[in-house]
Amino acid sequence: MLHASAVGDLLVVQSLLRGDPETMAVEPDYPFEEREIFNEPAFPKLHFIEQRYAGDPTNWWVPNRAGLEAMLRSAGFRIEARPEAEVFMCRRSRRVASEGVPWSKR
Repeated sequence: MLHASAVGDLLVVQSLLRGDPETMAVEPDYPFEEREIFNEPAFPKLHFIEQRYAGDPTNWWVPNRAGLEAMLRSAGFRIEARPEAEVFMCRRSRRVASEGVPWSKR
């Protein structure tokens, strides 16, 4: 478990962000036929880097802001502050699955 083995209560995340800097409300589920939502600039996304970005072959994925925020929430964190555009101060949070069942009893 990420919280028990690596993080503790406070997590500071710095990540390169590209794409739209905005975020949007996202539904917990979409029908299979829904395609247009993926064209929304503020929809959570990861951009795949096939070769290099900025000369660095270890850059494989670059999220947009909404994508990084969604990953942090999914990992059980609440974003408390953004002191810089690409820096997020997070605390442990009670993550809830789409069915409404808590992932943790914290």
